[in-house]
Amino acid sequence: MKRLLAGVLFTLCAGTLAADPAVPDEGLQAEMAGQWDSALEVYQAVLDQQPQRVDLWLRMADIYHHLNREDAKLDALEQAARMAPDDAVVAYRLSQAYAMANRPADAVQQCLRAAELDPGNVEYLRGCLQQANWANNRAAAQASIQGLLSVAPGDHDALLGRARWHSWSGDYGQAASAYEDYLRYFPDDQDAAVARIQVLRWAGDDAGAEQALEDYLRRYGNTDDYQREQANLLLQRGHFYAASALLEPLADRYPDDYDIQFARVLATRSSGQPSAALDGVAAMERLKPDQPETADVARVTQAPLKSLVGMYGDYQFDADDIRIASLHTRGELALSPETRALLGYNVRRVSTRQGSPFMTEESERSTMDHYGWLGVRHQLHRRLSVEARAGRGSVEGGGDYGYYLLEGSYHPRDHLMLQLTRERALYAMSPLAVSEEIVETRNRLRALWQPAPLYQVEGWVSVSDFSDDNGREEVFLAPSRNVYRHGPWGVNLGLSAQWFSFDDDLNNGYYDPDYFRRYAGTALLYWSPNADDWVSLRTSLGWHKDNTFTSYEFGSDIELEALIGRYRDWQFHGRVAYADRLLETGRYYGTSLHLGALRRF
Repeated sequence: MKRLLAGVLFTLCAGTLAADPAVPDEGLQAEMAGQWDSALEVYQAVLDQQPQRVDLWLRMADIYHHLNREDAKLDALEQAARMAPDDAVVAYRLSQAYAMANRPADAVQQCLRAAELDPGNVEYLRGCLQQANWANNRAAAQASIQGLLSVAPGDHDALLGRARWHSWSGDYGQAASAYEDYLRYFPDDQDAAVARIQVLRWAGDDAGAEQALEDYLRRYGNTDDYQREQANLLLQRGHFYAASALLEPLADRYPDDYDIQFARVLATRSSGQPSAALDGVAAMERLKPDQPETADVARVTQAPLKSLVGMYGDYQFDADDIRIASLHTRGELALSPETRALLGYNVRRVSTRQGSPFMTEESERSTMDHYGWLGVRHQLHRRLSVEARAGRGSVEGGGDYGYYLLEGSYHPRDHLMLQLTRERALYAMSPLAVSEEIVETRNRLRALWQPAPLYQVEGWVSVSDFSDDNGREEVFLAPSRNVYRHGPWGVNLGLSAQWFSFDDDLNNGYYDPDYFRRYAGTALLYWSPNADDWVSLRTSLGWHKDNTFTSYEFGSDIELEALIGRYRDWQFHGRVAYADRLLETGRYYGTSLHLGALRRF
């Protein structure tokens, strides 16, 4: 065995410098006898006199490696490289030694030197590619790949390494092209076919990713990898219900797959399945408790399911000198992930100027009302949630009134939400309307539709009955499109149309025209640096007309809104809005302010 090892060591060194003198017999005999220290002494004695003996430096490096003396081995190879700076074999061996010593930059440098000295050596080029990937040296990786492909255009490592490097660098479009080139040479690499689907998706090429998925399905069938990538593509498109239907069985089959559990949480928390989302969070915390993504996903998922208390205030005034100030308190108690008990209490003061036609029936400038309610919200099905509230209110110096709200939200499709609401509340538009205790019972059907990833259409129809025997019908429609998104910034542009009419003009302290029409262009500029914070500026410019106008007049709206801490224990919300409407007899304007805070626990 010792003789075999000595022969191997000799073979590793042979051919480096063929013109060197013979290896001392004493050293060879010591190696064959396994007397490694004696061999080292013999070679070192010769090198003290002949330091240019590269063959002996290499033999010493091999012996040091056998003795697990890696530092001494590295020193011997560095001496060999100094003596033979143009020897490719020495440079490549030194590169490998640097890699073993965890010196990636030096390893890459020496490997590139070896490849430069022997440019047609495929082994060196492949080694350089591995070293460059380890050192995260993009330039060295590209040079190695180009060298490999010039020597062997169909080289497996070069083609695959190029695709992977583009992917790691975030050049997903180039990565997709590189994977396509690789698959032309190696069409049976199933993992590479999956990777190509992924980079197409990351590049935002949904059509390309979908086509690649279809190609994969035809070639490999409905595998778990296919279902995983299909679910990820659906997630990226916002098809949370369809994605969760694929991910739930995958999560059961692969309970220790972190990425599947991650995707499962994203899908289920946005598709009316809070308990399943919490199960996914628990799995992520079990698998990678210290991963930053685990903490972020857990916080964003758990925050909306916590109990909370909140308080907010509103103040608004307009050109008719009607001022409405209100203070609201509310609480939500989480009984389960699907069920919450609700309560709220509101106090409101409505006032106007002395002599205003909107003063109370008793000619008072102001009046107040307050009401409280209890309620419940429940997720009946992943596509259906319901909420119910009931309470009582009273008017200052007047009587009581009943308050209630019944609401159901239904998602028949991934990108379509229908919401049906019936609410009975005091119509507190002026002191006069409050003093007459006018109560509105409103029925509204609202729809939110996203026909494509960048498009959204919001609309509703509503019918209201009033306690003064009046009635109101309204239709609203607002399509919009995201036209810019870069980092935290985004811009949406759209249109809006509003039509409403009242049955009668009763002069009971609120605006009740025979008809009102408004058509406008809308713009939304927003900044959202993270999942928690949002600042937006919303504008609307258009023309309006009611039955008293002879032609349409110009009007504008502007609103500044901020939400801080959306998924944190403390959340703050603020909004200021201003509306300006030209009239045939002058101008109408209105301003509103809102501030609110809530605490989750």
